[in-house]
Amino acid sequence: MTTTTTKHFWEKHAAKYQTAFEKLPELADYVHRAEKRHLFRVLKPRGRVLDLGCGTGRWAFEFAPYCDYVLGVDFAEGMIRRAQEEAQRRQMHNVEFRVESVESFRSEETFDIIILSGVLVYFPDDALAGVLRNVAAMLNPGGVVVSRETVGIHRRIEVQNEFHEKVEDAYSAIYRLPEEYESHFREAGLELHYREDFTPLNFPMILYRRLVPARWKQALAVRKLLQLGLAVQYLFDPLLLRWKFLYRPIQNRFWQIKSMLFLYRKSAEQ
Repeated sequence: MTTTTTKHFWEKHAAKYQTAFEKLPELADYVHRAEKRHLFRVLKPRGRVLDLGCGTGRWAFEFAPYCDYVLGVDFAEGMIRRAQEEAQRRQMHNVEFRVESVESFRSEETFDIIILSGVLVYFPDDALAGVLRNVAAMLNPGGVVVSRETVGIHRRIEVQNEFHEKVEDAYSAIYRLPEEYESHFREAGLELHYREDFTPLNFPMILYRRLVPARWKQALAVRKLLQLGLAVQYLFDPLLLRWKFLYRPIQNRFWQIKSMLFLYRKSAEQ
């Protein structure tokens, strides 16, 4: 897994990318709304925000209305171009986007919140350590790092140039255990403040993908049922996250990876 290979992958998918590679608008919308509700429940947007590996600006645009300034950085020019066009369309003047890699980005200015959403899975351990040291240096005392990563449930999983059906392309990533991430952040001087599944198991999505025949997936009635199911799922998500026994046994039995939300803090004394 090299920076050049990863950059080529994201440039290739920049034009059509939606949240979490969800092609159906219903699923992309659910993931975004559910993750946004969870994140803003545990973190109050404020001050100056840096979104490293910002993609098309998904989180930058959510933080901007509540913050003084948001800077989004990504090495894929196609992603940044989409983000800039969207910022212009929304007439957001406190958002800036730059083409630069997460590894090479440096700033003498510091930030109150730094976002790393789906980024760290692409770095080997030695490069990850350098990225996190740089993140800690750019974070204000008392600041927060938001890390949204896909992690291994039972073990660390390394995928090297394997075809992924959902992505419809060869894909490389490292799905570390949550404890591995916590150790890497601790070594960079950042202490874990919050850790939770970002969203619980999505039952309507599973039923749609695994039980509905391909010839019926685009049928209006099926899509309406999916929308209804996702609305119910969204309603019960907070309860499921509190009562994990309702879905964790299924998840642990049949899944190898999941998305998690971590918040790390920098001591006010640092």
